[in-house]
Formats: sequence, structure tokens, C-alpha cells
Amino acid sequence: MLWGYDGWFWASAVLGALSCLVCVVQALRGRVPDDYSQGSVLLLEGFLLAYAIGSLLLPVLGPPASGSVLEYWGYLLTALLIPAGTFVWSLVERSRWSTLILGAAGPVVVVMVYRMNFIWYYQ
Repeated sequence: MLWGYDGWFWASAVLGALSCLVCVVQALRGRVPDDYSQGSVLLLEGFLLAYAIGSLLLPVLGPPASGSVLEYWGYLLTALLIPAGTFVWSLVERSRWSTLILGAAGPVVVVMVYRMNFIWYYQ
């Protein structure tokens, strides 16, 4: 753990920031959702699926949760829906605004993983 946060948080911070950066740059260029913007969000969703699998193993291999496990899983399921929802939005509405909506998924996922980290280790 670095500065009180586990590797999952730092991975989400890097992936979320990169996804946001790619999508915002594409939106500022006036581009509709393309392979780069949608791919960055799909990569974020893949990370969250791996995070969910890791969360299943965490009670066995890691420390027990100090906060509410139900709240933790609520955050995780919500975090899984955010990139998927923005991806579907980008398929339905093919405009540069949907590219900007794709960019919002990155920071939201980082905040959700931050909160899950806090619930598991410090609450």
C-alpha cells in the first residue's frame, strides 16, 4: 500500500485519468465516439471486472473488511454500471457530446474505487 491506498486504487487512477484524457481530447477535436474513446472505456470496464474478481478473493487472501461489505458491493456494482452505461450511450447517440460523456466515466470510477478502498480498509 502506497500512501494508504492499494494497487487497485492506483491502477484505477491511472486508467481513469488516461481514459478521461483520451475522451476529452477526442471531444475537443469534435470527434464522434471512435475506437480510441470507446476502447478506453471498455478497458476501464475490463479493469473493473478484474477488480470484482479480486474483490471476491479479498476476504480469503487479504484483511477482512472494516466497513460494511454490503455498501462495498453496492459501490462496486454501481461502478461496473457507469462505463457500461456510457458505452451504450455512445452507441445510441453518435455525437461529440457522447464522447464527452465517455470521458466522465474515468473520474467517476476513480472516485468509486477510492470510496471502496476506504470502506474496506479504514471505515
